[in-house]
Amino acid sequence: MTLGDERLIAMYRALAGSRRAEQRITDLNKKGVLRGHHSGLGHEAIGVGVGFAVRPDDCVQMSHRSGMMLAHARGGYSLKEAVLSQFGRARSHYANVEGRPRVLSIVGLVGTWVPMSIGVAMADKLRGRDTVTVTFFGDGAANEGAVHEAMNLAGARRLPVVFVVENNGFAVSMPTSEATAAEDFASRAAGYGMPGVSVDGHDVLAVHEVAEQAVARARAGRGPTLIEARITRWEPHAHGIADVRSEGEMALARERDGVRSFRQALLERGILDENSARAIEAEIDAEIAAAVEAGSVAIPERPDPQPLDRDAAFRLAYAV
Repeated sequence: MTLGDERLIAMYRALAGSRRAEQRITDLNKKGVLRGHHSGLGHEAIGVGVGFAVRPDDCVQMSHRSGMMLAHARGGYSLKEAVLSQFGRARSHYANVEGRPRVLSIVGLVGTWVPMSIGVAMADKLRGRDTVTVTFFGDGAANEGAVHEAMNLAGARRLPVVFVVENNGFAVSMPTSEATAAEDFASRAAGYGMPGVSVDGHDVLAVHEVAEQAVARARAGRGPTLIEARITRWEPHAHGIADVRSEGEMALARERDGVRSFRQALLERGILDENSARAIEAEIDAEIAAAVEAGSVAIPERPDPQPLDRDAAFRLAYAV
């Protein structure tokens, strides 16, 4: 796979936009300006890598982590729109209208959005379109029955779907190793009659390469693929829920920074210099600031709630 310099710079712009937008939204969530955001810090390379592998007429179904910036990375939605979407502004929500990329949002019940993508793929196939549907979900959702059923049907009907599981090692606070006996999720693909591939989710080029292959396979009528992107999330599952990891573990997670390493690689190859990189980042910061200013109108800042420990979160969730 060979990407030209302009494409690589565009990829860095999307990565930097993802990181900076996620950081700002995460900070606003912690201040109480926004509620319910599941921080995607650390996951940026997944959304960008896959986003650069699909066409605007392909359908993408978002997830908790990479969704906001995935829509921006694939083109058609500005960074400002991506940020404004987090404020619930009517004009900023992703809409499947002519001339705009096709984006499906998720629903609150974990994993239940995945069968929706199967319906889209089946409809496109019946209409004779050569479009592909990409659906994202986490390692927790991967154990839901609806996800298994969706992958089984996609394999049986050879539907043009790419399944992307963002495996960050925890479903809320449950370690993946305690929730499933399999060593990886990619190995499950054989049971559905599709190839499975596991990739380092910190490496945007590696993600892009496997995504391009999966999308090309689906577009050629050869059926679905399951991609497991192994990643380390930087934040707890959601604000207000205590992280089960130690401060040392979280610091180690931040050392595997896919955005920083890609920036450094472009500098070393002479594709970017420090001044041009900083100029890109300044443009991004200005666009995010304008979006936050527009989105924050009449939204009061609320006190920061005390995080729930693991036992308290369990009692709240299950009313026991």
